[in-house]
Amino acid sequence: SKQPVDVSIPYDAAAKLAYGASDKSMAYAHFKTKFEADAVADVISKQPVDVSIPYDAAAKLAYEASDKSMAYADFKTKFEADAVADVISKQPVDVSIPYDAAAKLAYGASDKSMA
Repeated sequence: SKQPVDVSIPYDAAAKLAYGASDKSMAYAHFKTKFEADAVADVISKQPVDVSIPYDAAAKLAYEASDKSMAYADFKTKFEADAVADVISKQPVDVSIPYDAAAKLAYGASDKSMA
């Protein structure tokens, strides 16, 4: 009968491999401690950065591109009012489909032998 094969990987396999490739200038126990600390520091350094966008980012960008003829607070108020008006003006048209549209389409394409 076949015997199970152990394919587990030791916890410190990465440290052992790195130590094997090193100049072995320090004892393995010290190397492993430093290797693990460096690995943790590397992971921490790659933590996600905050990519959130401030609520008024669009207003700030528009203000920076403007002639700055008014104070930012006034510009922001006008910008937001204009943006709301722009959205309202583009409210969608009715694109609903009647419930019997498929039947009407099929009937229109038929020979209309069933009245």
